[in-house]
Amino acid sequence: MPRIVISGYYGFGNCGDEAMLFAIVTQLKKRIPALEIAVLSQRPEDTARDFGVEAIPRRDIRLIWRELKRADLLLSGGGSLFQDVTSPRSVFYYGGIIIMARLLGRKICLYGQGIGPLKRRISRELVRRVMNRADVITLRDEGSLEELRTLGVIRRAFVTTDPVLGLEVEAADRERGRALLTAAGVDTGPPAGTPVTGIEAGGRNGEAYAAGGRGPLLGLSLRPWPRLWASVAAVARTADQLRSQGWQVVLIPLQTSDLQVLRQVRETMRQPAVILENIRGFRDLMAVMAHLDFGMGMRLHFLIFAALFGVPAVGLVYDPKVGRFMDQVGLPSIPLAEVNEVVLNRTTQEFLKNLGATRARVEERVRSLKERAEANADLVVDLLYKPDRGRH
Repeated sequence: MPRIVISGYYGFGNCGDEAMLFAIVTQLKKRIPALEIAVLSQRPEDTARDFGVEAIPRRDIRLIWRELKRADLLLSGGGSLFQDVTSPRSVFYYGGIIIMARLLGRKICLYGQGIGPLKRRISRELVRRVMNRADVITLRDEGSLEELRTLGVIRRAFVTTDPVLGLEVEAADRERGRALLTAAGVDTGPPAGTPVTGIEAGGRNGEAYAAGGRGPLLGLSLRPWPRLWASVAAVARTADQLRSQGWQVVLIPLQTSDLQVLRQVRETMRQPAVILENIRGFRDLMAVMAHLDFGMGMRLHFLIFAALFGVPAVGLVYDPKVGRFMDQVGLPSIPLAEVNEVVLNRTTQEFLKNLGATRARVEERVRSLKERAEANADLVVDLLYKPDRGRH
């Protein structure tokens, strides 16, 4: 039976990356139920337990070499593995795993990758070399394809989309999400009163709830980033404005490191907001996202989950991948350097005027993207069963 090794940013407690691994494993197992999967992980025991796979320490070169020898294919992805903004170490680590697989003659698939930014010459050269040695490359956006072509990658690459968009929203435990919100102090009861039009309180389908009803839910996601203070202040003022119009404000971390920034937002706000410190993994995140009415955030997978549930959102672009995704779903985004109270409030208020129509447009775009997400797994299956033609 076929066996693969998956290399990515797994076992670090990042909800987006863990959701990506779940999507990859689920989509591949649906096609090849007997497929054997070993994942390189920062916390192998947690990964093995949570995803029903074998897992090994991502820094144990001896074990990685052994697993690659046993495998038919290395799957590298998904996500932004090949970028050097946070650190050049990422490029060297993931590139090194690919070189090991090539030395052993294994098939290589770059899966659902977002390429760049790559600022250093050595990073660009290494990515060009390893990408040109891949058997199949699937990318989550057109911008990543342009980046590869600029680097001089001549291998054919397929533009699909982020694997997480292949998840089924029906899998979300909505009652669990309601319980998490309620425990944090969010009113999750049914809205009372007669719906009214306008932007005084947003609401699903562009409606607002009369006084005395449950206010609609605004979800906010920020992550640590250099020179973020101006954006924190602008987000806080915009959240205050929506809070005064009847919205409930929920601050949602996707990784533990997000909490410090979200606490800054809450402390800067003049009106109350809730931080969901009780989220434990991507399943909890999905459960909560199912209840939102509007989103605003930096984290890519916060925005992807919002789109999956038809929740309109505004993206705050700290990395090109955020703007690229928002373009895919037809939603507004603002470069982080341009985020201020005036721009953010104007964008938000204009957006809320047509919330219902926007929701319908997002749902339509996501239906198309789901098909492209499934294509990632189809290409892996084709590669696994393709004759080796003397590779080994």
